[in-house]
Amino acid sequence: MLLVDAPILMSTNAPSDPVAEPRTLLVEPDATVRRVWENVLRGRGHSVMGTGQSDAAKLLADSFRPDVIVWSASDNHGETGVRLLREETDSYIVAVGIELSSERRAALLLAGADAAITLPCAPSEIAAQAAALLRRPRSSVSLPPPPGTRRRFGPLEIDAGRREAIVNGKRLTLTRIEFDVLAHLCTHPSEMVSREDLIGSVWGPEWDGDTHMVDVHISNLRRKLEQAAPGVTMIQTVRGLGFRLAADIVTDPA
Repeated sequence: MLLVDAPILMSTNAPSDPVAEPRTLLVEPDATVRRVWENVLRGRGHSVMGTGQSDAAKLLADSFRPDVIVWSASDNHGETGVRLLREETDSYIVAVGIELSSERRAALLLAGADAAITLPCAPSEIAAQAAALLRRPRSSVSLPPPPGTRRRFGPLEIDAGRREAIVNGKRLTLTRIEFDVLAHLCTHPSEMVSREDLIGSVWGPEWDGDTHMVDVHISNLRRKLEQAAPGVTMIQTVRGLGFRLAADIVTDPA
């Protein structure tokens, strides 16, 4: 069941300002539902692209570079799709699905969604959730080390000025948040860094999302680091407290 707001504000013929408009990607197989969401979001100043194909979402995320992705999570593959998107993009992800149980909503958040909304709901709720997330723009948060600082920890080299992370001579492909998390750990190489510290530095002090977002990005980072340097542990978990660079790679930084 789809709830439709009345009246629906529409401005599809209004001149657009691509710099000012937040970009929103809708991934929803039902064309009728998608069209209603598009109209509501455009009426609230969004530049919108939509697709019914989950396989096309990654390509559109790369080319359109959305600020927000609204992801249909009604089927059992919702969490997998969110996890794959989170590995590739720093966009806010709003997962929506029919009668999502509390367990499904929790699973979607742990997979990397920033919000999970159960359907049926009014399209304005989705627009309002997107607006709430956009009030805390991730791009406004800067990262610690001064430009030009290049440090080495075992096989890992990190250059904050060029925003590069290199392992065994190969540049890693990291999202902005993944790099920021890694760089923050590297500025405190001998210290344990709590989830709260990471959230304050990377997401910003106003962030009020799920702290398990940190674990999602740490997990993605570990996978990429281990692929580049098999058998080398670079990030350790301090159970119940936070994370730190592994002692073995911190012993003799360059």
